[in-house]
Amino acid sequence: MARILGLDLGTHTLKAVLLETTLRGYAVKSYLTAPVPADGERLDRIKGALPALMAQGAFAADTIVVSLPGVSSAIHPITLPFSDPKKIESTLAFEVEGQLPFDLDEAVFDYQVAASDDKGAQLLVGVVRKDELGVLLEALKEVKADPRIVTHSGLSYQNLLATMPTTLVADDAAVAIVDLGHERVSVAIGRPGGAVEHARSFAGGGWALTKALSNEFKIPLADAATWKETHGALGSDVVGPDAERAAGAFLRTFQGVLRELRPTLKSYTARTRRPIGLVLLCGGTAKLRGLPEQLATDLGLPTRVLELPSETREVVGIEKPEAAQAVALALRGQASGAKAPRFNLRRGEFSFKSDLDFVREKVGQLVAFAAVLFVLMVSGGIVRNAVLERREKQIDALFCDVTKAILGKCEKDPNMARNLLKGQESPAAVIPKRSAVTLLAELTSRIPADMKITTDMIMIDTDRVSVRVEGTQSKDQEDLIAALKSYKCFHDFKEGKIEKSKDGAHVTFKLDIQVECPDDVPAPQG
Repeated sequence: MARILGLDLGTHTLKAVLLETTLRGYAVKSYLTAPVPADGERLDRIKGALPALMAQGAFAADTIVVSLPGVSSAIHPITLPFSDPKKIESTLAFEVEGQLPFDLDEAVFDYQVAASDDKGAQLLVGVVRKDELGVLLEALKEVKADPRIVTHSGLSYQNLLATMPTTLVADDAAVAIVDLGHERVSVAIGRPGGAVEHARSFAGGGWALTKALSNEFKIPLADAATWKETHGALGSDVVGPDAERAAGAFLRTFQGVLRELRPTLKSYTARTRRPIGLVLLCGGTAKLRGLPEQLATDLGLPTRVLELPSETREVVGIEKPEAAQAVALALRGQASGAKAPRFNLRRGEFSFKSDLDFVREKVGQLVAFAAVLFVLMVSGGIVRNAVLERREKQIDALFCDVTKAILGKCEKDPNMARNLLKGQESPAAVIPKRSAVTLLAELTSRIPADMKITTDMIMIDTDRVSVRVEGTQSKDQEDLIAALKSYKCFHDFKEGKIEKSKDGAHVTFKLDIQVECPDDVPAPQG
């Protein structure tokens, strides 16, 4: 069975959840933590804590899943008028490039489908600079913790969201998971049992509260952090004058988080027309006493601390909101099927290379599989040839019946039958090669989708097409002609006079197009 490690690269504490897949699901094997040094750059501090986690056996896993630390990864919601994965892959780069403040060549991106229907797909596209992702991967490789999956902190909650009962909120409502970390707040919104439909991260969290407490009481940061964890509280949990002063400092500092959180929740509701029925808090800062009640008042929404899946509580613990990200990442690694997110920034030059080592270990099994596959292919070829031979005889009989009915004689050769049917003496010679319907289809299919024009008159004959068009600018006539010239049968475009509307907002023009296809010209007689 596969062993999967969800590794939360927190800036206060590293958290790791190791689970093992089973035939019926998974079993949590261990929950490990390691403190992160307080001084230095973020990545250096995380690197400094990794050896302590490794010493506990955390990295003895087949698959490691992490999310990018900090807020360097941005999520962009993008809507496309189609949901076919191939079309999405071919057009997404152009959509992403228009939203980046830097060159696309400097970025790595991937997408996750938030919702789709027959009208198109709504995507959540995550983007990060190549240099930031590269530095992180090199740091993890140094301690033999090369991750197979690198995701976004908000999108990682999809499989945790999938474990929630649909009865948690009303049928048309969504749940907002708010991860209040040490230096970052991550938000994931979606319906219980479904996909993440909105995600983002922004700066804020417990470290800002610690600094506010240090400034309020003029004490060292280390003492402020200890006091916050021991005595910090909000609302009705506040006891004593010092606690009231601290609560005031907390509330003033927390306004920055609220300024980001309120519009995030409102934008989701405005875009989806779906209310948020419940806010679930996790992360280390969620342990601050009275915080759920205070946020419920500030947001006007029911708020409580997130409960981890029952399968994890025996090992991780019951009241462990700080472990939620690590649990979500581990569930991301073991997910498969429709509920498995596809988002993974290990793409292109950053693809996971250790898959080759896995293939080498399984080479014996692969050889056996190849031998079985070869036998099946040979057997399948024999059966297929027999079927094709029988089908060929049926087609020959059909050709004979058709040519006898039209030409008066049996002809089984497809090429000869086609030539006879095209001949001047054949009854098929009087069948027109084009119709008004086919010309109309060719005309409309070549009008670019982004051209803001309408046609209020179309006259079609087999040798001429006349169309009157209303557009927004004179250049529309030139662009339309250029587009229609792509059809081999449209020639000799006669441009009508361009007339502007009284308010100057619209223009009207007429086009006359001669229809003449290359195959209309009779072949030379020799």
